[in-house]
Amino acid sequence: MEPIDNAFIIKTDNELLARDVKLHARPFQVVIAWMKEKNIAGDVLDKRLWEPLMEAYHRLYPTGDFNMPSLFKGGVAIRDQMYPVRVHVGYGRCKVEPLKCIEITPQELAFVFKHFPEQGWRAFYGVCDLWDFGYGVDDLLKLGTPATDLLINTRSSLAATPRILSGDVDIDAAVQTSCLTAELSMKAALTHLGAPEGELKKLSHRLPDLAAALVAKRSTSTDARLLTAASKFPDYVGTRYSSHGLTRVQLMELAMRAQFIAADAMRRISNRNMGGDMEARADCPARSDV
Repeated sequence: MEPIDNAFIIKTDNELLARDVKLHARPFQVVIAWMKEKNIAGDVLDKRLWEPLMEAYHRLYPTGDFNMPSLFKGGVAIRDQMYPVRVHVGYGRCKVEPLKCIEITPQELAFVFKHFPEQGWRAFYGVCDLWDFGYGVDDLLKLGTPATDLLINTRSSLAATPRILSGDVDIDAAVQTSCLTAELSMKAALTHLGAPEGELKKLSHRLPDLAAALVAKRSTSTDARLLTAASKFPDYVGTRYSSHGLTRVQLMELAMRAQFIAADAMRRISNRNMGGDMEARADCPARSDV
């Protein structure tokens, strides 16, 4: 079988890139396009096509990741450090071990639970929040919710916060992404529950008022926790123009608080509740206030 020539690979890859096809999916699309152009019948996964094609792709993208992407990528804070977390794609029934989703060595994690157990458990529940949020949003988008745009923007701001806080300097933008995550997630939940646009405009950027409105629309056992979390944010508008005065540790706490709010909002409008399920277990401590 004739291998795919480099000119065709680059041309087709550029076309796919322009259509915003993700890197991991582009080699497969190139093979299909090549087989159609050459009128080739046979196995799309034929090694005679795939092996030279992937060699070409690794030359084209030396550091590229061709694996199936995670459903969502976020992070959890432990003390003043942010650790990446991947919410994996799962099919059917599968076992999820929250702590194994954190990109941290077992030795470091054991040290955290020995000396800073409250930080370890906060990270544990933070992973649960990410799973509930990621899969909750995915479920709702598949349903065609009227909150689609708000959910997509919430997901983007939630993913941005740990990327910012993974840096050593210039991390102040995490205040805005955290506030935006909290605001958009609650507005998305309210929109899904039928709140008119005019009502949301009246609530503006006032996070405590948004939390109160969401509690009134869909009350759960975590109402008090949500209301408390929403009251602990800096002035949303004012921090755009002046210093917020938060330390690195406080920024980490703010990020985790926004993450909880986003997850709590999704739990109110979806069937996802890993956080609640874990907290109900006898071998997990009650979640502390966020």
